[in-house]
Amino acid sequence: MELNEIKITKSDERGIIYNCGKSSFISRKKGSVSANHKHEDPEIIYLVKGEAELTIGDETQIVKAPIMFKTDSNIYHKLIALTDVELVIDREGE
Repeated sequence: MELNEIKITKSDERGIIYNCGKSSFISRKKGSVSANHKHEDPEIIYLVKGEAELTIGDETQIVKAPIMFKTDSNIYHKLIALTDVELVIDREGE
C-alpha cells in the first residue's frame, strides 16, 4: 500500500487549497472571496458543500451544493462563500 501526503498549494485566512494533480480541493470560510479574476485555462468547478454567490461574466446567482459549473477561457469569475464551502476544481486541458 502506497500512501502519500497531499501537498498544500496555498493556505491563508480564507482557507486551504490542496494540490490533487490536475485538480484542486479548496476549503473556504464563510465570507471569503475566491477567484475574482479571469485566466487562459477553462475550469470545471464542483461545489460539493455549502452555498455561494457565483459570478461568471456579467451574470450572478446564488448556488447551493452539490452543483457543477464551468468557466471558459478568459471569462471573469468570482465566488463569495455565503457559508463555509468546499470545492473541487478540474483544470481542463492540463
